[in-house]
Amino acid sequence: MLRIAHVGEPPSLDTQITGGAIPTHILNNVYEGLFAMDSKFQPRPMLADRLEISQDRRTYTFTLRRGARFHHGREMTSDDVRASLERWGRVNVRGRVVFDNVEGIATPDPQTVVVRLKEPYALFVSEIGSYHSPAAVYPKEVIDEVAPGAPVRRFIGTGPYRIAERVPDRYIRLERFEGYASRAEPSDGGTGRKNAYFDAIFFIPVPDPATRVAGVQRNEFQFAQNIPSDEYDRIRAIPDLVPHVATIPFWAAVIFNNRAGVMTNRKVRQAFQAAVDSEAVMRAAYGPPRFWRLSPGLMPKEHPMYTEAGKELYNQNNPQRARQLLQESGYRGEPVRWMTSTDFPPLANAAQVIKPMLERVGLTVDLQVMDWAALVGRRVRPELWDAFSVQIPFFPDPVLMTPLQGNFPGWWTDRDGQAMIELLKRHTNPSVRREIWSRLQKRWYEDAGSLRLGDFFEMAVYRRELKGFFEAPTNTWWNAYLER
Repeated sequence: MLRIAHVGEPPSLDTQITGGAIPTHILNNVYEGLFAMDSKFQPRPMLADRLEISQDRRTYTFTLRRGARFHHGREMTSDDVRASLERWGRVNVRGRVVFDNVEGIATPDPQTVVVRLKEPYALFVSEIGSYHSPAAVYPKEVIDEVAPGAPVRRFIGTGPYRIAERVPDRYIRLERFEGYASRAEPSDGGTGRKNAYFDAIFFIPVPDPATRVAGVQRNEFQFAQNIPSDEYDRIRAIPDLVPHVATIPFWAAVIFNNRAGVMTNRKVRQAFQAAVDSEAVMRAAYGPPRFWRLSPGLMPKEHPMYTEAGKELYNQNNPQRARQLLQESGYRGEPVRWMTSTDFPPLANAAQVIKPMLERVGLTVDLQVMDWAALVGRRVRPELWDAFSVQIPFFPDPVLMTPLQGNFPGWWTDRDGQAMIELLKRHTNPSVRREIWSRLQKRWYEDAGSLRLGDFFEMAVYRRELKGFFEAPTNTWWNAYLER
């Protein structure tokens, strides 16, 4: 048995709808899609056996693996895949964007799915195989029993673990799926062979970070997420514990509401952007420099698409310019309703540091602190908020990045920016894509679509006997085991 301490609970167990680190950490063990990402963030077959792409790159023919079974025992067929893809295209933020370009889906036989695109899309397979809110395959009957767009009521996938029980505010229990049909290839990131060595895995919400660390030390938990960086040296001195600093960064952001309220005024957004001293914020929120870095790039420095375009608008710390922009904006003291979360202390700490920076230049800030599930529930209603704090996970391509999506809460629909996103989707030449991406990132900064603070490297703590888990960019628990 494995027990994992989380900062909170996922808002839903419907992985097609919900995103973020907590649900991804749990649900990637439960659900699978046609493709998944390997350790180098390249898509590889998972429930698909093979894929043929037409010469015009508009027709994708997936041949399905035989023998893949759902947790309730039935073998997966093309009807399940079609229903799942179509639903993902209705309910998922990225899925809706992808399916604007889908002409149709055919199922000529139980093992074949044919997707026809209106225009070539270089990242179609990467989109459906993303780590975050992927196009997971559900049984068709689970989809059919709820209204279109509604969350599913039964949580049934094909993964190595199945959802056995959820007790709100206490735990989510996964059990080994004895009927799991693993791939034969070597494990690599989210792809290849998956071994379920644990009879059960418990995911337990523990909001207090000190309690999470103490629980791992007492062996009540074997792994705990989101540990404050100032605990690093103490944990390292404890023989049974290992502090784990992520190698793949998230980035800290404040998402602006571009659809309703005071932040629809571009000059107000630009004033917010100009007022912030990102270095002071990151130091206060994330501690010693080993856990964070300043960088203007929305893609990490380690990625070939990294660019510093727009860097003159990053980390400005320019109160004078912020005041001038506010004066030009016609701003009349309306409160900026800013949601942040107690479940992620660095986000709440960052907001507390930024608030006086904004007030110093004349912005009125209504800081609203709540748990993460409440924030996620409120952010889909644009009339309720003007900004919210968030940690953006790594995406293997900028097109997949949620803050750039016009239908992600924040609703960045800048015409020039969205046109460049469409260009990125169509082009496959790396040098052409890098040039487009540089222009797009610069435009995002110029429009102040949202605020980037910096990269951070999350810390976890685990028992030394826990082996085999993988950071991908969220931890996966197939192949993990306890060494006795």
